[in-house]
Amino acid sequence: MLKSMTGYAKVEKFSEKFRVSCEVKSLNSKGLDINVSLPYYLSSKEIEITKIISSFLTRGKVNLRINVKFLTPVNLSIDYVMAKSYYDTLEGVRESLGIQNSIVLGDLLNFREIFRGDIEDEVVEELWNFTKEVLSSSLEMLVEERKKEGQKICKDIENMVNKIEEITLNIEKVASDMKEEIAKKLRESVEEILPENVEMDTNQFETAVALIADKADIREEIERLKSHIDRMKELLLKDEPVGMLFNFLTQEVHREFNTILSKSRMLEISNLALEGKYINSQLKEQIQNVE
Repeated sequence: MLKSMTGYAKVEKFSEKFRVSCEVKSLNSKGLDINVSLPYYLSSKEIEITKIISSFLTRGKVNLRINVKFLTPVNLSIDYVMAKSYYDTLEGVRESLGIQNSIVLGDLLNFREIFRGDIEDEVVEELWNFTKEVLSSSLEMLVEERKKEGQKICKDIENMVNKIEEITLNIEKVASDMKEEIAKKLRESVEEILPENVEMDTNQFETAVALIADKADIREEIERLKSHIDRMKELLLKDEPVGMLFNFLTQEVHREFNTILSKSRMLEISNLALEGKYINSQLKEQIQNVE
């Protein structure tokens, strides 16, 4: 079943020491583009987080945010030098602007970099092991959401593929009478040009018809279209990322319809090929949503 590249999930879990929430959303993208937002004490885990995301997803622009709240006290370290610098700066601004209010401790609390959690490595590892569970749960939920959206997309894509197949079979049916149609039109043209007392050379006429019919022969293009359509139907049944391959097939279908248009000597075939190109362009747009 096809999966969409768009989705959203949020999971929050509690332990005795932590409350961890993971929010993840994904949008369309040519490849896998990952952006991660973490608390500073988990920054060393960003590469591992990226690998975990890559094990669940292959395409999409992914934005992931992890928030942590400690439920038990942790040690804090204070950067007094930084605090003094902020205080002196604020005091200078107050004096320059003639502000009467004094600088108080609450003003310094706005500068979070002054206060750092002095978290032991053992606590960080314990937090990370718990965070991995939350991360995996959120990614599993995201995949399920992408599958649900993919089911809707799959129905649209299946209808378009069936329509392209119908157009291809109609072209094949019309093309089966192409030689007779060419002969009819050529005979009418020749009869209009030749004087009434001049007879048509049958051998030359048949040779001309054969040459024109050969240049207008689209049997190979029709067979390739059928092959591409069969391959698309196979991809619709696969439970794996197929978006890039599907996109390639739409390019090939576009090329075959273009070739049929360039060879066509019949208006009905030209109209069918134009319709096929239009449906295929819609299909190509829809495929951009597929992983």
